[in-house]
Amino acid sequence: MRDGHRAEAERLLARAVEEEVRRSGGRIDGQVLLSRARGALDAMAGAAGEEYAAYTRALDEAEAGRLTFGQRYARAGAGTALLVAAVAAAAAAVADLSLGTGTGTAVGAGVTAGVVGAAASVVKVAGSHLPAAHHHAGAAGQPGGPEQLRLQWLTALEVRGIRPFLDQQRVLSASTGPKKSGGPALRGTDKSAAARQRTVLEQSFGQLPDADGPFAGRRVELGRIRQWAQAARAATETRPTVVVLHGEAGSGRTTLAVRAAHELRDHFRGAVVVDLRGGRREEAPLPTRDALLHLLNRLGAPREQLLFRERSSPDQQVKRLGELYHRHLTGLPVTIVLDDASDPEQVRALVPERSDSLILVTARTALDLPADLPAWVHHLPVEPLDAAGAEELLGAIAEDASGPYDAESADRIRELCGGLPLALRIAGSALGPRSPRQLASDLAAYGPVEPVERALWLRYTDQPEPARRLLRRLALAGSA
Repeated sequence: MRDGHRAEAERLLARAVEEEVRRSGGRIDGQVLLSRARGALDAMAGAAGEEYAAYTRALDEAEAGRLTFGQRYARAGAGTALLVAAVAAAAAAVADLSLGTGTGTAVGAGVTAGVVGAAASVVKVAGSHLPAAHHHAGAAGQPGGPEQLRLQWLTALEVRGIRPFLDQQRVLSASTGPKKSGGPALRGTDKSAAARQRTVLEQSFGQLPDADGPFAGRRVELGRIRQWAQAARAATETRPTVVVLHGEAGSGRTTLAVRAAHELRDHFRGAVVVDLRGGRREEAPLPTRDALLHLLNRLGAPREQLLFRERSSPDQQVKRLGELYHRHLTGLPVTIVLDDASDPEQVRALVPERSDSLILVTARTALDLPADLPAWVHHLPVEPLDAAGAEELLGAIAEDASGPYDAESADRIRELCGGLPLALRIAGSALGPRSPRQLASDLAAYGPVEPVERALWLRYTDQPEPARRLLRRLALAGSA
């Protein structure tokens, strides 16, 4: 094993030994058992050799597949180093925004770090990459890649290597140690599995994206989600509640869903977000099998049940995982965010049927879910912000909001940004150095372009020429 992976395996081993000591009621010497286990770790790892090989192969392929900015955007048709840096700026700015960084800092840093040149094509490409940048901010933890294979390796190591070793040590201890009558049983698998599930569910809320930062103009929608969830929990029939949040890119669908998951924490035992990648051209949609594995792992399903010991077809694996998923969530109310969905049948497969769970589906269009889906289904359009919502968001974003109130200019800014929270956040970060009237005038100067592209143009041109010159040189050096 590689050094970093060995350390991870040893941590898993130490936790398993601690659990074994607890089960024994203190009759096992934990230090002695851990020393023996560490000596046998290589043999245990051999039992999970196939999964480990797949994991390291995926890591190597991912490393080899990382493209420079020039290579990546040349593939997208952006043939100049200038265009490369602009797209990097847009991605950096939106990634910082999605991770909760203050808007002024995020946009300023992102644009400064990557925007070069003053060509219209630069901003055009940058705007087209903004929706994808939001999703890539948390790509390291998404299913279907090295992270999923890592979980499968650790699961196989525990189930095929560590547990059999501990079972063997327990038998040896029982045959050589003093006989004791009474006392608790050494094995408490059911209690251990239940304890692990409780721990995983409690930790799941901490793995949600942060809900910090301004949240404006969506309280009515948030209230409706809360009302639907509470009504379903109060009903005599056990059914999940499915809310389809649909709206254009930049409208804040995912932000609303994540905020609802945080706000309704007291009503549910766990929460998880899975990115289905349904609306992206540059990536294939997430397979249902990988989505199920991700959900089961994050919601505390027994790890040994997630292994496929026999060679089975993908359809058979999806069927088995689906049965386990529905069984695991029976009577277990959780919040599940199915982000960027496009396939109604995939959504159906991921809705737990015998549960009071809340399923928040985000999509660009209203999905036509199957009529026989056993759930309370609601559709909630995520429209552009109205005047009050846009004004509230601009006031929260502005570096300095102490100037005189200018309703006409605020409404003009909202119009030029299409009422989209993303565009308003980017443009609003220029308030303070600019008055609302000046900001509206500057935004209007860019002609008939998309709202997010317009806001990017504005922040792009705000950068000083020395920074542009330096970044042009860096871009050229990077493409050499």
